[in-house]
Amino acid sequence: MVLKEIIRKIASKYPNLNHKLKLAGLNQSPFQYIFQTIALTGMICAGIFIFIFILFSSSPNFLTLLIGSILAIPLIYLFLFSIADVKAKQLGRELDRDLLFVSEYLLVTLESGIPLPNALEEMSKIQRPGGIYFERILREFKMGEDLEQTLDDAIDYCPSEDFRNLIKKLRDSLSIGVQLDKTLVDFVEESSDKKLIEIQGYSKKLNPLIMMYLVLGIVVPSLGVTFFILFAAISGMSEGMLAFILSIIFLFMFLFQYIAYSSLKFSKSTL
Repeated sequence: MVLKEIIRKIASKYPNLNHKLKLAGLNQSPFQYIFQTIALTGMICAGIFIFIFILFSSSPNFLTLLIGSILAIPLIYLFLFSIADVKAKQLGRELDRDLLFVSEYLLVTLESGIPLPNALEEMSKIQRPGGIYFERILREFKMGEDLEQTLDDAIDYCPSEDFRNLIKKLRDSLSIGVQLDKTLVDFVEESSDKKLIEIQGYSKKLNPLIMMYLVLGIVVPSLGVTFFILFAAISGMSEGMLAFILSIIFLFMFLFQYIAYSSLKFSKSTL
């Protein structure tokens, strides 16, 4: 009962959380998402405490490690809480990558004389990010909502700006009678030109990114760890403290490698 009240108070501090969850395509309420985050944080922290107790219970630095682990709990919680934002960005990139296929598929389907609702249903059967997103739209449509209102909701909860523009054009064809075939032709040409510019821009900044990664991700850590071990041997540092500091160093190295990989991945074109 107390936990429920705490979760409700936390949820009240994030009024936009429900919108974020829909952007990420997560079928969870804010209460369920916060409860899951707290539960995962508790399990991870319990695992860390057990690991520290088993390896360092006899070490003089045991209390320091324990306090440091306790101070890390808010960071772990915030990291897990940000998963919705990460998933929303990932879904947005997947929809961006699938944009040309979806728009061209709809164009060919509509030019063959199939009405828009049937074209969307055919699109939803394709196991691609765009097809899965349209399946979500049609699911709400089949529950009794008007198609125009369903597309309005999809515009509000679409994490991709370009994909949102495509849905707006579909909605406009229903609300104000815009000729959709000609609109989609122009949209495909505009999207193709935009993707080409993205690829050219990415090729120009790829070499500096790789050079920075080689220096900061390989050369600096290798030399740094080597000189640190020499310093530890000369200064007579205890084995427990040496193991602790090396663990911290390797943790930061892992985080840097992950950040560098994510930066390279997310900076590339979505074509």
